[in-house]
Amino acid sequence: MHTGLFTIKNPMIQNTKPLILTAAVNRLLRESDVPATLTIEQCATALAMSMTSFRRKLSQEEATFKRIQHKFLNELCVHALLTENVSISALVVKLGYSERATFERAFRNKFAISPSQFRELSLVGNNKNNQQNLSTIAQNMPPLPDSCQLLLSEKDKDSFDLHRVIAIIANDAIFTGRIMGLASKAIYGKTPNNIEEAISRNLGINTVVNLAVIYAVKDSLAVHVEQRVINQCTNAFLTAPKLFQLLRKSAGIGVKFDIALIEQVLVFALLGMLLLCHKEAVKHQLMLHSLQGIDDLHSLNNHLYQVMDISIYGASSLMLSLWHIDARVIKQLNHLDKVTKQATKASRHDELLLFMLSCLYALATGRKDYSELEQKAELLNLDGFTEVKALLFQGK
Repeated sequence: MHTGLFTIKNPMIQNTKPLILTAAVNRLLRESDVPATLTIEQCATALAMSMTSFRRKLSQEEATFKRIQHKFLNELCVHALLTENVSISALVVKLGYSERATFERAFRNKFAISPSQFRELSLVGNNKNNQQNLSTIAQNMPPLPDSCQLLLSEKDKDSFDLHRVIAIIANDAIFTGRIMGLASKAIYGKTPNNIEEAISRNLGINTVVNLAVIYAVKDSLAVHVEQRVINQCTNAFLTAPKLFQLLRKSAGIGVKFDIALIEQVLVFALLGMLLLCHKEAVKHQLMLHSLQGIDDLHSLNNHLYQVMDISIYGASSLMLSLWHIDARVIKQLNHLDKVTKQATKASRHDELLLFMLSCLYALATGRKDYSELEQKAELLNLDGFTEVKALLFQGK
């Protein structure tokens, strides 16, 4: 088993900083009848703290009152529209808008749809039919290309080396061209002169096998998923190996990973986004608007549980199980599902993996604001996020 080190800023710190005050502010917001009107002064008083101390301690948690309140209200808005019978007029008051028209305009700017339309889309179908619908779509996807199937079937053999990989993909001119194109991107270093250099120096054998699956999925879903969505998602999936490399490149005391396994998890974990956006999926319109309006991967998965009884990880597992992908990958996705539902406590390993998936989600959905990711990187004591942002987000 190959392992790698994920660098942390302070080798004496192994866990995420506890967000004690952030949790207290969220509790006060939940208890308020009109959380939008709750002020920082009221929170400090309720917690028996001076304003100076309150602000300082929030800062130590890499947070501000406005940021916590803004995120809470966004969560409240989507949750209410998807799961509660509260009227939109009542929701407008709770969210602090003086007029319904102002709220609807703000919601439409973010989700490209009105609040009432968003609610209507959530009511299409039911959970049982949705699960069957997604399973049928996955089962009807065309088989993986021969070269991809060969790579997957032989990757664990002792004879599987660089020369065997090149021999397998030699007759697949399109995939060979894609590998050369990807390896030539600046983030992978010096431009390769041939396919051997592209694989051995720039990408790596395991990465090439994983990318073969991603390109196969992209081709098979090209006419079934909106072009913008499939392009942004696959570009993010293709970036996963480099993201992983950047965030574990420096030596230090950290968390040990099975590098090959975690790279597979990062490349494949969000594939379910494409299945959920498939034009034959019952709630694909809801999924499209949710991807546009919901900034946070964890929040999106929680909302999907509420209206579809499945997460992105669950949808990814549906696809991967049909292609006989390493069972350990599916097991890891099932574990992430439990962590997201808070059925299992997250380990340091889980938190780092979920952070990397959040980065990939931001890439896949074209996010421009990375302040939440920067905050999380600080809380996890991670080094190198500035480089990640420069190379992956701004350099694309």
